[in-house]
Amino acid sequence: MSTPIDPRYLMMRLVDALPDNAIVVEEALTAAPALASFLPMQDPNSFYGLASGGLGFGLPGAVGISLAQPGRPVVAAIGDGSAMYGIQALWTAAHLRLPITYVIINNRSYRIIKERLLARRKTDRFIAMDMKDPPIDFVSLARGLGLKAVCVTDPRGIDSALRAAVASGVPNLIEVIVADGFGT
Repeated sequence: MSTPIDPRYLMMRLVDALPDNAIVVEEALTAAPALASFLPMQDPNSFYGLASGGLGFGLPGAVGISLAQPGRPVVAAIGDGSAMYGIQALWTAAHLRLPITYVIINNRSYRIIKERLLARRKTDRFIAMDMKDPPIDFVSLARGLGLKAVCVTDPRGIDSALRAAVASGVPNLIEVIVADGFGT
């Protein structure tokens, strides 16, 4: 176990903490392959993921999915960059008291864009792709919008945070600080 947390390790722990009837919403582009490799498909309505290149459906999508399938816990794995497109959905989840656990995978950047620049353009000149100065405090944002929220920086804290949040039956946010993939 290392810090910052490896996103693949986070996805493995997330899947292990899911109750049998959980629904997973995924908008975590760089962690998506790891999630797909660990997540068993329980039923046709247990997984919702990104189907195109647009960003921002995950936070509000989890609200809609929870409303459409009442009584089932929803765990939404959302990248930090994606979360910023629809952060106001946290208020709606709090207002409606939906059983959603948002897991913000915080690598402090738009990592997917960096990876694509390297792969397609062969450049590591990253302009306006880091969210470090100032860093975004998702715990404070979530609390300000009415959710219970914690930040996990130690891999040993992942399981207990996830299990407690899902078991609570109320909207929660867990910000997990993960490795940025670029050694910074």
